[in-house]
Parts: sequence; structure tokens; C-alpha cells
Amino acid sequence: MDFSDWEPLYLKIVDLFGFSKENDEKAALWLSEQFKNILGGDVSVLAQAADALRFKIRCRSVVVCGNAPSLEDELINYLETRCTGDLFIAADGAAAVLLKCGKMPDIIVTDLDGKHPNDAIKEIEAADRGALLLIHAHGDNLDKLEKYLPSMVENIKKGAVLPTCQCRPPEGLYNFGGFTDGDRCVFLADALGAEKITLMGFDFADPDVTDLKKKKLECAEQLILLLNAEKEKNKSVSPAFK
Repeated sequence: MDFSDWEPLYLKIVDLFGFSKENDEKAALWLSEQFKNILGGDVSVLAQAADALRFKIRCRSVVVCGNAPSLEDELINYLETRCTGDLFIAADGAAAVLLKCGKMPDIIVTDLDGKHPNDAIKEIEAADRGALLLIHAHGDNLDKLEKYLPSMVENIKKGAVLPTCQCRPPEGLYNFGGFTDGDRCVFLADALGAEKITLMGFDFADPDVTDLKKKKLECAEQLILLLNAEKEKNKSVSPAFK
């Protein structure tokens, strides 16, 4: 999704949640500068990583894993009953569940703010073992970026980490659309040409979450429904969400 298409949705979300667009931009610019410093000013590594990401996803059957409590049972059943070459994209803490079940996520989308303190550590370790890590900058996670970025330096240099944001992206950053980690995975898969997208570990009506989280889940569901409706309208690229 081009930013020109995403921006109206983004501005509605900022208004709905009372977020600061300026803080989003500040965090994105900070992350851009950090990556440029680590890469000695040569951000072509990031363009190459984005190309590799597109190559991974394009024309593939993709399983997007959210971190609902049902994920582990769904994943075990899926791995036991299907022998496929599906690509697995994990949303933040879902990566730890996949690893627990013996499945290495191919791609991890995270703002480094998982439910458990060691989620980010496991995500960085997965990148060490070959997963491609997309780290996201927004106005409320600058402290997490500052904390964990030093652990990613070597993976950044070898193109295993790609920086993203939800505002207009500064140099070196990408914005594929989406708001929460879960729906950003879906927008990513769609933007880079997945043939089919299967959702696993998504519970948009989870009663055991805070009011803020409930509101975010409602927003994520609406964004995914909107994206699917757009794809259905344009049958030239129509992934099946299920």
C-alpha cells in the first residue's frame, strides 16, 4: 500500500486514539538516523533487504500468526495436519509461541513491546538464526527501540532487520500499511504480493484484554476487513483471507 493510500486511514487512527503524529514522526526519524549511523550512511543494504523480503513473500501462501491465546493449539494442529511450504509471519510475541512449537518464523513484525519481557529477546535471537525482523517505530516505543537496537547491530549490517513506521517514512524506513503488529503483518503480505493469506491466532473479541487493547483489536479487524474488501473489488490481486 502506497503511503498516499494509507495516510487517510492513519490520520483517522491517530485521531481516534488521541496519538501524536509528531511523536510518531520523531520516533521514525530517530530510527532512520540510527540505521544510517550503523550502516555508515549507506542505506542500500535496507533496499536490498526489502527486495529480499518481497522475494520471500511474492506468490507464496502465507500464514500470519497473531498472539491470541488460541495460537499454540491452532499452530500444533496446522503443523500436524498439513505438510506445506507456507511462509510464516509472526506478529510480535507470536514468534515465541512458534519457537516453542518448533517452528522458526520466516518473518517477524514487531514494535518490541510484547506481553512478556523476553519476547523481544526471543525475536532478536530468531533473527540471529535466520528470521527477517521488521522493527516498528511509533510514538510510544522509543524506549524499547533504544533498549534493544544495540543487540541488532550485526543483523542490521547483514540486512536481517528492516525498519518500519506508521507515519510518512523518512529515508531508509518503510511503511506497508497497518496499525497493530497483527494487521501490519497482513498489510505486509498483501503489499508484497502474497498469493494467499491465512490468519492464525487472531481473536478480535478477546474478553480478557484491557479496554485500550480491545479498541486496538477492533481497529485491526476493521483494517483487515477493509483490505480484503479492496482485494475482492480488484480481482487482479485477491488473496484469500480466512
